[in-house]
Amino acid sequence: MVPSLVSFGCLITSQLLFVRLAPWLWLLAPLLFFTVAYYLISLAVNLFTPGFDLARHQELVRTWRPARYPSVDVFLPVCGEPAHVLRNTWEHVRAMGRHYRGEVTVYVLDDSPNEAMERMALAFGFVYQRRPNRGWFKKAGNMRYAFERTMSDFILVLDADFVPREDMLDQMLPWFDAEPKAGIVQSPQYFRVHLGQTWVERGAGAVQELFYRSVQVSRQAHDSAICVGSCAIYRRDALFSIGGSTLIEHSEDVHTGFDLRMKGWNLRYIPVVLAAGLCPSDVDSFFTQQYRWCAGSMSLLGSRKFWSTKLRLRARLSYISGFCYYLHTGLFTFVAPVIPVLMLTVFAHQIAIANYLLILPSVVYNLIIFPFWHRNRYGLESWTVKMIYGWAHAFAIIDIIRGRRMGWQPTGGTAKKSKTRRLWTGMKVWTAGSGLVWAGVAGWRMLVEPEPWIFVPALLSAVFYLAIVGQALLVDPERDVEVVR
Repeated sequence: MVPSLVSFGCLITSQLLFVRLAPWLWLLAPLLFFTVAYYLISLAVNLFTPGFDLARHQELVRTWRPARYPSVDVFLPVCGEPAHVLRNTWEHVRAMGRHYRGEVTVYVLDDSPNEAMERMALAFGFVYQRRPNRGWFKKAGNMRYAFERTMSDFILVLDADFVPREDMLDQMLPWFDAEPKAGIVQSPQYFRVHLGQTWVERGAGAVQELFYRSVQVSRQAHDSAICVGSCAIYRRDALFSIGGSTLIEHSEDVHTGFDLRMKGWNLRYIPVVLAAGLCPSDVDSFFTQQYRWCAGSMSLLGSRKFWSTKLRLRARLSYISGFCYYLHTGLFTFVAPVIPVLMLTVFAHQIAIANYLLILPSVVYNLIIFPFWHRNRYGLESWTVKMIYGWAHAFAIIDIIRGRRMGWQPTGGTAKKSKTRRLWTGMKVWTAGSGLVWAGVAGWRMLVEPEPWIFVPALLSAVFYLAIVGQALLVDPERDVEVVR
């Protein structure tokens, strides 16, 4: 936390000094004030919050000996995912069901037109369901249809690519006995990172770690952790109180969790890795996933129920912090390259070593300390996917404002993605274009100015920025894979 404070404080100081250079630069002041507000809200949410009590969790699991082990329905919603991915997940689901000492019934909830899926599900001994109103409210409608036709005490939801540990139920169900008002117990969505994956998978897996290792734990301390759908167990009585999954075409998990809170149920988040999943392997799939997550979160912000529901201050700030995150990443997709370009073109003679000294803590924090904190490898691909999800968030917010949100698509589906043309246009025209201007002007200043070394850091930062853009535009994810033995 201290390195983050120092980094942020120095960076904000440098930006305040920058906007003072000319009156018209105060047009950037609202963005600066928003950044400060966002950081302070995040600080209020995360500062001095207790960590996860692992010893308590282990004791709960060790001593859990119910008179009757509760029955569990496992929902496996599918919508055109590759057969080999499903087979891998289902084999581990079957092993989990055999390991658990209670009754487990597995349901394949098929929203695809693939007839072979039924044969495959029956071969595994699972119950196959295909609803007559396929496509109605997307995944939420699929889950609601299954909920109304099943009857076990609890429901575990696993997306098509999430492979569970065989003791997953034994690790999560004790929390329902320990906390009678727990409507959902949520475990993290964990993603392995290795060189056998595309750079999109590696980057996407790495950037998710912060949310599940830190953000959700802090939110749990304020009773505001969110449901992320997969790797969650629902208490049937809780779902019954709201009629099943909330009927919405995107991010039904977030809305279902919040609707349960409105009915007096709690969500318990346990940061214990109990399943491993697959991140999107290509840019288009990753973009649509991030777009969907942003749209779902922002739809909660704009709903009457969020503002009318009574929440503790830090709980509400936790949600607002999430909304600010999406808005901040979307805005600074456009703003980030503007400041160095303005400095190099309009205020080049104001650049001094002192400017870089104020930025240095941020560079050290973002390039050394923050990546070192991660357990997964945090390389160039992590920066690249952050740039891509910035565009996804920007377009999602723009579409919400103009009332033309992009249609839902399953992340792991095999259907061709055709809605990301504007991403590539934006990356080529704005991101790459501004990066080339940034690098070009920095290089030109080094040639014509009497003290060229002053502009070396500006050129190096432009090269780093272009390396990120170049990976997105020039490196085929499928070719950036090594064989892992």
